[in-house]
Amino acid sequence: MKISVFGSGYVGLVQAAVLAEVGHDVLCMDIDRNKVERLAQGLASIYEPGLDALLREGLDSGRLRFSSDARLAVEHGRVQFIAVGTP
Repeated sequence: MKISVFGSGYVGLVQAAVLAEVGHDVLCMDIDRNKVERLAQGLASIYEPGLDALLREGLDSGRLRFSSDARLAVEHGRVQFIAVGTP
């Protein structure tokens, strides 16, 4: 299934990596372009046990991608998760 995750912090990044691990086509969107570039290179912005391996596997398989393009993320996901900070 095509899934979009908005936000790549503690909740969004882990959720995206796990969804990709179980076989979904995941596009993780974040407004921070530098963070998106690092994530696309496999460099996690947070520490969570096992996350680095999940991130690499998702990227290598093509099931996990990152973008700062909100329109692309909306068009991609049949299911969309919002994992952004709230005030």
